[in-house]
Amino acid sequence: MRKKKVTQKAMLGELRSLAMIGGGMVLGTLGGKAIDKALKVDDSLPGFQVKKLVRPAVQLGAGVVGSLQSTNSDVKMLSAGVGAAGVVSTVKVVLKKDLLNGLGGAQPLALYNEPPALPSRSYELDLPELLPSSPGERPTASIAATDYEEIEII
Repeated sequence: MRKKKVTQKAMLGELRSLAMIGGGMVLGTLGGKAIDKALKVDDSLPGFQVKKLVRPAVQLGAGVVGSLQSTNSDVKMLSAGVGAAGVVSTVKVVLKKDLLNGLGGAQPLALYNEPPALPSRSYELDLPELLPSSPGERPTASIAATDYEEIEII
């Protein structure tokens, strides 16, 4: 396996790309909210609304056009983030599930300083009495024939 030396310049370049994509997603999301507000999209209404498709269409279109028309790599990354916001919006409209809400049903972890309280009732086993035995022998259980009930399966 060859090792590649990572320079500070390369690391900053990668962080810059990630920041541009993340910034594009934020810009796309804010722009999408402005579009929904301008069109007065009501999420509480049941059924499918065509107005809900405008937001993802504009976001995806802006992402594609910005990426194709620009020669600057930073603007291309920013446009990719806007397009990614459009993909998230499309999934939210079509499937009615938010991709960014992946842990919606999960419960937060509870940290305890002390162990949880034990149940108030103790459980006692109903075991047969053991017969006394001589030292060195295993005790045996005494079960009478009357302890069993015969069940007939029809």
